[in-house]
Amino acid sequence: MLEVSHLTKQFGHLKAVDDLSFQVQPSRVTGFLGPNGAGKTTTLRMALGLIRATAGTVTFDGQPYHQLPKPMSHVGAALEASSFHPGRTARNHLLFLAPSVGASKQRCDEVLELVGLGAVAKKRVKGFSLGMRGRLSLAATLLGDPQFLLLDEPTNGLDPEGIAWMRGLMRHLASEGRTILISSHLLSEVQQTVDDVIIIAQGKMVHSSPLTELDKMAVTRSIVTVSQPETLVTIAGHFGWQLQTDPTQPDSFIITGPSARDIGHACFTAGVEIYQLAQRHEGLEEIFLSLTEGRGGVR
Repeated sequence: MLEVSHLTKQFGHLKAVDDLSFQVQPSRVTGFLGPNGAGKTTTLRMALGLIRATAGTVTFDGQPYHQLPKPMSHVGAALEASSFHPGRTARNHLLFLAPSVGASKQRCDEVLELVGLGAVAKKRVKGFSLGMRGRLSLAATLLGDPQFLLLDEPTNGLDPEGIAWMRGLMRHLASEGRTILISSHLLSEVQQTVDDVIIIAQGKMVHSSPLTELDKMAVTRSIVTVSQPETLVTIAGHFGWQLQTDPTQPDSFIITGPSARDIGHACFTAGVEIYQLAQRHEGLEEIFLSLTEGRGGVR
């Protein structure tokens, strides 16, 4: 298990990460989400000892990164864009890295196939697209067969087919018992991949739960215009509906909760004529934005 406990990072007068605590469970993919500048990358860098924390700890199965016997084999990380020698082939790039994690030539070929680069293993990296470079970076991350994976914006540069491929790979790796943390500033890019979500803004936790719990926060809103507004107010009070005036249409109301069918039936029963009834379901991305809107920080 990956555990972050009361993690804080202060840069001068700015708190990039503020008393952050959460756990990432094995055999699950966890989305580490927040707007650009929320503190996600700073948190990942502290986890790997690249930045010293002002306070708090990050441990992998109870040990900080620098105390792991073979940290690069225990924890695989891809933070931001990786640098590649343009003259090296994809295979030679991995062969260059292999001794640092004790990986064999066979393992290099295995991970190239795993990330879909087997057919271009002998091509030079300088001709690779951004998405192909992302795949090669992931291959390097997997070289040591790590139990933990920390991936910063792994879908960056991937086309829709590549994003679907990434989802399948993450699910496969999690099924092998690995602990996977994926950062992203867009919930829509990872919502079909992750099991759990951790959402931060301005370095602070704003939400942590299984994705299914976040989905339960979704609500249905209806814009309603009727012949007898005062009667609609009475109906809403009777059923306990949340009702407010629509600021864009003074003669209309916004009702939160009931379905359009329930609203229509209640109005029909009360003899209220409906002039307009439009319903909108708030999805996960809207919930994410409502939790983080207007909050920034540093990366």
